[in-house]
Amino acid sequence: MKQLSIDIETYSSIDITKSGMYQYVQSSDFSILLFAYSVDGGAVEVVDFTAGESLPSEILSALTDPTVQKHAYNAA
Repeated sequence: MKQLSIDIETYSSIDITKSGMYQYVQSSDFSILLFAYSVDGGAVEVVDFTAGESLPSEILSALTDPTVQKHAYNAA
């Protein structure tokens, strides 16, 4: 794996446009709902955390692997 593209959908009761990203993610009810990813430009896979799904171990490892280039959409 050389490249990992990711996009997440989140929820928070804090309005991000009024309070900013840090307060949004620090809210006690902040959660990641969906995690979409593509490995090396391949098919997009979606993990639905609200349905009890979890990330595959190779994706978890890739997130902290300095040799894997990451692309995140709409990320600060």
